[in-house]
Amino acid sequence: MNALIIYKSYHNMNTEKVAMAMAEAINAKLVKVEYAQPEELDEYDLIGFGSGIYAGRPHKDIFAFVERMPPMEKKVFVFSTSGTYRDDYHNPLKEKLVGKGCEIVGEFNCYGEVRLLNFNLDLKGPLGWFLGKNKGHPDKEDLKNARNFAKGLLN
Repeated sequence: MNALIIYKSYHNMNTEKVAMAMAEAINAKLVKVEYAQPEELDEYDLIGFGSGIYAGRPHKDIFAFVERMPPMEKKVFVFSTSGTYRDDYHNPLKEKLVGKGCEIVGEFNCYGEVRLLNFNLDLKGPLGWFLGKNKGHPDKEDLKNARNFAKGLLN
């Protein structure tokens, strides 16, 4: 299966770590959304879309890319890293992809380290958003889970 993973990662590069683990597990081409070209999607059987979660949604650059995509019947998956997680974080992106004719075949999330002021006291609660939380994530176990998730998509 020819696979492509498109992602947006900045701040702490949490999502990039997960994207790299998934790409390695399934021998997928890995492309930052800034360099992805909608006309190249025809070459792939499986396409992943990954982003950190910002204010409860994937990054706006991922949405902009999906808007530029032509309608296509492709198998796709979504993944993210986030400081917290709710089941509906992926819904806006999934809805856009389904609207383009894509079939969602899976979704994955793990915690990402939050270091707004460039240090992490690993706090719980609201102070963690400013003074750090989820220290060390994604960790080895998170990346193992990401690899296993990706491998499971090939079955």
